[in-house]
Amino acid sequence: MFRQPGGFRQRIEMMAQKFREKGATSAERAMTAQELGLPPRFEEAMQRRLGQTGIFVQVGNKYYLSETRLNELQQRGQGGMGAGYGGMGGGMGGFRKEMITLRIIRMVVGLLAVSLIFVNFFFGRFLYLWIAIAVLFVVWIALTIFQIFYLAEARSRRRPANQWGSSNF
Repeated sequence: MFRQPGGFRQRIEMMAQKFREKGATSAERAMTAQELGLPPRFEEAMQRRLGQTGIFVQVGNKYYLSETRLNELQQRGQGGMGAGYGGMGGGMGGFRKEMITLRIIRMVVGLLAVSLIFVNFFFGRFLYLWIAIAVLFVVWIALTIFQIFYLAEARSRRRPANQWGSSNF
Protein backbone atom coordinates (compact mmCIF):
# COMPACT_ATOMS: atom_id res chain seq x y z
CA MET A 1 0.00 0.00 0.00
CA PHE A 2 2.77 2.45 0.81
CA ARG A 3 5.06 1.81 -2.13
CA GLN A 4 2.86 2.96 -4.98
CA PRO A 5 3.87 6.00 -6.94
CA GLY A 6 2.42 9.25 -5.76
CA GLY A 7 3.22 11.88 -3.26
CA PHE A 8 2.58 12.34 0.38
CA ARG A 9 -0.92 13.68 -0.21
CA GLN A 10 -2.04 10.62 -2.15
CA ARG A 11 -0.71 8.26 0.51
CA ILE A 12 -2.46 10.27 3.23
CA GLU A 13 -5.74 10.14 1.31
CA MET A 14 -5.43 6.38 0.83
CA MET A 15 -4.73 5.83 4.52
CA ALA A 16 -7.54 8.19 5.54
CA GLN A 17 -9.92 6.15 3.39
CA LYS A 18 -8.89 2.96 5.23
CA PHE A 19 -9.57 4.66 8.57
CA ARG A 20 -12.99 5.82 7.34
CA GLU A 21 -13.90 2.37 5.99
CA LYS A 22 -13.05 0.78 9.34
CA GLY A 23 -14.76 3.57 11.29
CA ALA A 24 -11.63 4.67 13.17
CA THR A 25 -12.51 8.37 13.22
CA SER A 26 -12.61 9.10 16.95
CA ALA A 27 -10.67 8.21 20.09
CA GLU A 28 -13.46 5.85 21.16
CA ARG A 29 -13.29 3.95 17.84
CA ALA A 30 -9.49 3.86 17.54
CA MET A 31 -7.93 0.66 16.19
CA THR A 32 -4.50 -0.90 16.01
CA ALA A 33 -2.50 -0.72 12.79
CA GLN A 34 -3.08 -4.44 12.34
CA GLU A 35 -6.86 -4.05 12.67
CA LEU A 36 -6.75 -1.26 10.10
CA GLY A 37 -4.69 -3.41 7.74
CA LEU A 38 -1.72 -1.05 7.79
CA PRO A 39 1.87 -2.31 7.47
CA PRO A 40 4.42 -1.99 10.30
CA ARG A 41 5.96 0.96 8.46
CA PHE A 42 2.90 3.00 9.43
CA GLU A 43 3.87 2.79 13.11
CA GLU A 44 7.45 3.75 12.24
CA ALA A 45 6.20 6.74 10.22
CA MET A 46 3.97 7.82 13.10
CA GLN A 47 7.12 8.25 15.19
CA ARG A 48 8.45 10.67 12.56
CA ARG A 49 6.74 13.17 10.28
CA LEU A 50 3.44 11.40 9.81
CA GLY A 51 2.72 11.66 13.53
CA GLN A 52 3.71 15.33 13.53
CA THR A 53 0.95 16.20 11.07
CA GLY A 54 -1.75 15.35 13.61
CA ILE A 55 -3.88 13.71 10.92
CA PHE A 56 -3.61 10.30 12.55
CA VAL A 57 -3.78 10.37 16.32
CA GLN A 58 -2.26 7.70 18.55
CA VAL A 59 -4.14 6.61 21.67
CA GLY A 60 -2.05 3.98 23.42
CA ASN A 61 -1.28 1.43 20.72
CA LYS A 62 -4.35 2.40 18.65
CA TYR A 63 -4.90 5.07 16.02
CA TYR A 64 -7.74 7.14 14.65
CA LEU A 65 -8.21 9.68 11.86
CA SER A 66 -8.68 13.31 12.85
CA GLU A 67 -10.97 14.59 10.10
CA THR A 68 -10.73 18.10 11.57
CA ARG A 69 -6.95 18.18 11.27
CA LEU A 70 -7.04 16.61 7.80
CA ASN A 71 -9.48 19.29 6.63
CA GLU A 72 -7.38 22.09 8.17
CA LEU A 73 -4.26 20.93 6.37
CA GLN A 74 -6.12 20.41 3.10
CA GLN A 75 -7.53 23.95 3.32
CA ARG A 76 -4.07 25.36 4.01
CA GLY A 77 -2.75 23.43 1.03
CA GLN A 78 -5.16 25.04 -1.42
CA GLY A 79 -2.93 28.10 -1.77
CA GLY A 80 0.19 26.53 -3.17
CA MET A 81 2.02 23.52 -4.40
CA GLY A 82 2.89 21.21 -1.56
CA ALA A 83 1.74 23.62 1.09
CA GLY A 84 -0.81 21.24 2.52
CA TYR A 85 -0.25 18.62 5.18
CA GLY A 86 2.12 20.83 7.11
CA GLY A 87 4.25 21.69 4.10
CA MET A 88 5.32 18.09 3.69
CA GLY A 89 5.48 16.22 0.45
CA GLY A 90 8.00 18.19 -1.53
CA GLY A 91 6.29 21.53 -1.21
CA MET A 92 9.00 23.83 -2.40
CA GLY A 93 6.89 25.62 -5.00
CA GLY A 94 6.58 28.92 -3.13
CA PHE A 95 10.23 28.93 -2.15
CA ARG A 96 11.35 28.29 -5.72
CA LYS A 97 9.15 31.08 -7.05
CA GLU A 98 10.54 33.49 -4.48
CA MET A 99 14.12 32.51 -5.30
CA ILE A 100 13.54 32.87 -9.04
CA THR A 101 11.98 36.30 -8.49
CA LEU A 102 14.90 37.38 -6.31
CA ARG A 103 17.43 36.15 -8.88
CA ILE A 104 15.64 37.94 -11.73
CA ILE A 105 15.62 41.19 -9.75
CA ARG A 106 19.33 40.80 -8.99
CA MET A 107 20.06 40.12 -12.66
CA VAL A 108 18.07 43.16 -13.83
CA VAL A 109 19.79 45.43 -11.30
CA GLY A 110 23.21 44.07 -12.32
CA LEU A 111 22.52 44.45 -16.04
CA LEU A 112 21.22 47.97 -15.51
CA ALA A 113 24.38 48.91 -13.60
CA VAL A 114 26.63 47.43 -16.29
CA SER A 115 24.62 49.20 -19.01
CA LEU A 116 25.00 52.53 -17.24
CA ILE A 117 28.75 51.96 -16.92
CA PHE A 118 29.01 51.44 -20.70
CA VAL A 119 26.77 54.43 -21.43
CA ASN A 120 28.82 56.61 -19.10
CA PHE A 121 32.09 55.34 -20.57
CA PHE A 122 31.18 55.81 -24.25
CA PHE A 123 28.91 58.86 -24.14
CA GLY A 124 30.57 61.04 -21.61
CA ARG A 125 31.36 60.99 -17.94
CA PHE A 126 28.39 62.30 -16.03
CA LEU A 127 28.38 62.51 -12.25
CA TYR A 128 24.70 61.63 -11.93
CA LEU A 129 25.31 58.39 -13.85
CA TRP A 130 28.14 57.43 -11.50
CA ILE A 131 25.82 58.08 -8.56
CA ALA A 132 23.12 55.93 -10.17
CA ILE A 133 25.70 53.18 -10.81
CA ALA A 134 26.85 53.32 -7.19
CA VAL A 135 23.26 53.09 -5.92
CA LEU A 136 22.53 50.13 -8.21
CA PHE A 137 25.73 48.42 -7.08
CA VAL A 138 24.74 48.85 -3.41
CA VAL A 139 21.25 47.50 -4.16
CA TRP A 140 22.79 44.53 -5.99
CA ILE A 141 25.06 43.75 -3.01
CA ALA A 142 22.11 44.06 -0.60
CA LEU A 143 20.03 41.68 -2.73
CA THR A 144 22.93 39.21 -2.84
CA ILE A 145 23.34 39.29 0.94
CA PHE A 146 19.57 38.92 1.39
CA GLN A 147 19.58 35.91 -0.94
CA ILE A 148 22.42 34.25 0.99
CA PHE A 149 20.61 34.69 4.32
CA TYR A 150 17.30 33.59 2.81
CA LEU A 151 18.87 30.40 1.47
CA ALA A 152 20.59 29.71 4.79
CA GLU A 153 17.31 30.16 6.67
CA ALA A 154 15.44 27.90 4.25
CA ARG A 155 18.08 25.18 4.59
CA SER A 156 17.99 25.36 8.38
CA ARG A 157 14.21 24.80 8.34
CA ARG A 158 14.35 21.91 5.87
CA ARG A 159 14.16 18.41 7.30
CA PRO A 160 16.75 15.79 6.49
CA ALA A 161 15.81 13.95 3.31
CA ASN A 162 16.26 10.51 4.83
CA GLN A 163 13.41 11.07 7.29
CA TRP A 164 10.66 11.19 4.71
CA GLY A 165 11.47 12.58 1.31
CA SER A 166 13.80 9.86 0.08
CA SER A 167 11.84 6.92 1.39
CA ASN A 168 8.77 5.46 -0.22
CA PHE A 169 7.18 5.33 3.21
